Amino acid sequence: MANQNVPQTRKALRRRGPHVAEFVDEAIPSRGSSDVLIRVRAVSLNYKDLAMLDDNFPWPVPSNIIMGADVAGEVVSVGDRVSRFEVGSRVVAVHNLDNITGRELTARAMDGTLATYVVFPEVELVKVPDNLTWAEASIVPCAGVTAWSALNMKTNNLWGKTVLVQGTGGVSIMALSLAAKAGATVIATSSSDTKLEHAKKLGATHVINYKRNPNWEEEVLKLTGGLGVDIVIEQGGASSLLQSVQSIRREGQISQVGFLSGDGQGDIFRLVQLLIMKKCSIVGIQVGSKGDLEDLMDFLRQPHFKLDSCVDRVFSFDKSLEAFDYMRNGSAVGKIVVEF
Repeated sequence: MANQNVPQTRKALRRRGPHVAEFVDEAIPSRGSSDVLIRVRAVSLNYKDLAMLDDNFPWPVPSNIIMGADVAGEVVSVGDRVSRFEVGSRVVAVHNLDNITGRELTARAMDGTLATYVVFPEVELVKVPDNLTWAEASIVPCAGVTAWSALNMKTNNLWGKTVLVQGTGGVSIMALSLAAKAGATVIATSSSDTKLEHAKKLGATHVINYKRNPNWEEEVLKLTGGLGVDIVIEQGGASSLLQSVQSIRREGQISQVGFLSGDGQGDIFRLVQLLIMKKCSIVGIQVGSKGDLEDLMDFLRQPHFKLDSCVDRVFSFDKSLEAFDYMRNGSAVGKIVVEF
């Protein structure tokens, strides 16, 4: 191993049970010749992290895992076989560690990132452009790549197209920001006028309060001259899918990102009928591959490009539990980040 003058211990936030986590001091994991030791600089929180902490995750959660999944940090030590990174390199990790080529059938996350030091194999890391802050870099692997995939930005020219984003969570805010910067007209929905005002500042051309306008798909059609939108960033799942199909234009795409509601609404026959009539597609989005993360980082590698408006609030590492409390209250517009 190279770079032997590195710390041997770290501080980590480990889950101890439902709603319970505590800081612990422990040894840094052992490293192999292809591994990279990273000093963590920022961790972006995802709804999945809160669900795991609160025991609301649909799969069993080990009681002692380190919390957090997304990470941005600085390389402090590399194994002898590491060739793409060196001490001082700025990196992020792929959100799904098994999704390297995009053809893998499995999903895997590491044992958490809310720790002062973490270890990753070289293959799971991607370099970060110098123009991004640590907080900005940390929101890219999950929310950023999900938005990138949902918008088809690798192959799709968004200039002049119309995108509908549902809600003001991390993925929706990232999709709004990316689409607006790529020249698209963005329509944003939320139940909060305050959040919709923030969406306007981020580049939304039109906003719809779906609490006051429960038939929001009709408003979307009015705003688009009856044509509908090119892409819907669909977050509701069963409760809103039919309305999303009604708001899409012929041969448009509904990118199914979330499933916030399990209660179906509407007529399944009408749904199928509209799918056929509109020749539209519903595409399931599960973040993206390492290649997608690299493509997005290349897209963001512009000196003037900033993602700071997609970050709602930053907490210090010792205030991590307060960051989870803030996520629970649901007032955030965009991403919540823990910095070290």
